[in-house]
Amino acid sequence: MMANDWDWNPEKQKSIVVQQVDAIAIYTNVRGEIVIRQQGFGGEEDAIVAFPKAYAETIIAALQTEMTK
Repeated sequence: MMANDWDWNPEKQKSIVVQQVDAIAIYTNVRGEIVIRQQGFGGEEDAIVAFPKAYAETIIAALQTEMTK
């Protein structure tokens, strides 16, 4: 395949190993909550999840469980 014939469509291009992922930020807000924020795609609003720090270990454990599935 020539470089100028490249097609990023995953249906056509089976060599794509990582699909596009929007930027993700993790920070503490002014209320002391942990915030996970994902950049909106194409001008859409950001997706935001905020939770008390007391739940961080529970959320991390759930993420680790999902990783093993």
